Amino acid sequence: MAFDSRLHAAYLEEGPDLFEVPEEHLRELDDAEPHPIMHFFQRLWRRIILLFKLSLLFALIGAYPVSVMLSHKIDDSDIAFANGQKWAFPESGIAITKIARELEGKGWAADKPNWHPQSRLTAMPAWQEATADGLSEFTRMVAAAVPDENGEPDADLTAASRLLKGLPGEDMRPRLTAAAEALNRFDSRASRSLITMPDRRTLAADEVRMFAGWAEADQDDLSTQIYQESTGWPASKQDIRVFYAAKARAHISLQMLKAARLADRDSLKDPEALAAYDKAEAAWTRAARIRPLIVSNQKGDGAIMANHLASLGFFLRDAQRTSLELAETLEKPLAPAEDEVAQLETQVADAAH
Repeated sequence: MAFDSRLHAAYLEEGPDLFEVPEEHLRELDDAEPHPIMHFFQRLWRRIILLFKLSLLFALIGAYPVSVMLSHKIDDSDIAFANGQKWAFPESGIAITKIARELEGKGWAADKPNWHPQSRLTAMPAWQEATADGLSEFTRMVAAAVPDENGEPDADLTAASRLLKGLPGEDMRPRLTAAAEALNRFDSRASRSLITMPDRRTLAADEVRMFAGWAEADQDDLSTQIYQESTGWPASKQDIRVFYAAKARAHISLQMLKAARLADRDSLKDPEALAAYDKAEAAWTRAARIRPLIVSNQKGDGAIMANHLASLGFFLRDAQRTSLELAETLEKPLAPAEDEVAQLETQVADAAH
């Protein structure tokens, strides 16, 4: 095809290329400023990014303390058996339920690694350790009251008592699981009448005397801490440990006392024993249900915060007194029923004739 000479003229007529920006225009763009609306959205976006970064930083910093607070959960509610669940020895059911609560709840604090939030707690480890030790001592006492044919303490209860007593550096979960299994075996044998159970009234008296001993020992520990030189505000770690250890034993005493009362059928016909049970149960309830938001061991008149150690010690003193009164009442021989009295009078009259 022949060259069209008009092509160059057509290009000249169209003017400059639209995609080519002259140098003077480029200098004008350098001096140009964005629209105020764009300035607003730029500042808004920068603030959103800054707020997000700060929120992320605070979340990372506060996650651990929040986890520590959420890990602290002490369950001091009453133990209620499921419908249809029956125990030949109710105290074994109480002990098994207590073990399950601690293991299946927040877990055993002493078994956690050092980095775990629960390893920073003070109250829960003291509560759990005192719970295990209290159940161990209680189980050992019952084992001696239920000897085998050779006069030795019951093997299952003895094993449970040994397993409940923790060893330094050893995980408690397997020990507590095995202890619960031993307690369940004992109750199964008792339900099949393979064990000669002691008189429930006599055993209840032995139990409440043990609880009174716990109350006395805990009062001494609390008094020692009250008169110690203050090392923390509002309370030192040792104050918290002693408080929750005493509270844990009070909770065991209350739950075992309720179980013993239900199993003590003979005392249902004894108004004096029932009244003594009521007083002891009320006293232990006050000691077991004290629930301060923050444990305080303030010296002086307590104008700002109460002395919770002193309050718990007062409740335990009342629990000790009522427990000893209950034990003395249960150790008294039961008064004969009215029909037995009438029958005895008839026999005496017949003998006189």
